[in-house]
Amino acid sequence: MAKTTGPLFSLTASGTVGKTITYSNWKGRPYVRRRVIPLNPMIAGQMAVRNALRCIAQAIIWLNLTTRVCPTATAKDKTKIAAITPDGFAWNGYFVGAAIGTNSDGYTAMQAAWTVLAANHGAWDTAADGLTPPILPVAQVGEFGVAATPLTSGNVFFAMRYGLFLLSLAAEPGAVPPTYVAS
Repeated sequence: MAKTTGPLFSLTASGTVGKTITYSNWKGRPYVRRRVIPLNPMIAGQMAVRNALRCIAQAIIWLNLTTRVCPTATAKDKTKIAAITPDGFAWNGYFVGAAIGTNSDGYTAMQAAWTVLAANHGAWDTAADGLTPPILPVAQVGEFGVAATPLTSGNVFFAMRYGLFLLSLAAEPGAVPPTYVAS
C-alpha cells in the first residue's frame, strides 16, 4: 500500500477517479489503490464458508453476552480462550480460526461429529435454549442465495464446544451437553 501525502493537491481525498484508482483513508492514513469491482458469485463453496462464519459468529456473540449478562457463570470460556490467544491476536479471531480451521476442516469435522449424534440433538437444543442468555439458531444460505435449513441452537452450542475442544480447552463434546450454572 502506497503512503500518500496531500493526494490530488489537497489534504484529503476519497472516492474513485476515472474508474481506475480509488483514494481512501484507513485508520486515519490516506492511501491509494486500484479500483476493484467485488464479485459475489454465491457458489456452493463460498456459501459453505459464509455459513460456517455465521455459526461461529453466533457462538462468539453468546460468549460475549454471557460474560456481560451472567458474569458469575462457572464456565468462563471467553476468559479461557483469551488466556491462550497469542499476543497480537484478538481472542475472537483466534477462536474463529481454530473453530473453522484450514480449508474448513475443523468446521467440517464438527458437523460430522454432530451428525453422528443425531439421537441427541434434542438434548443439545434444550441445553442451548436453557442457557442465560439462550444461544440462538443460525440461518443458512445455499448456493445462489437460496435459503437452506437453519442450524439449531443445539448445533451452534455444539460448534462452540467443539471449537473449545480444538483449542484443547474442553473435552470433545459428546451425547450429553455440558451444564453451565451461575455460582
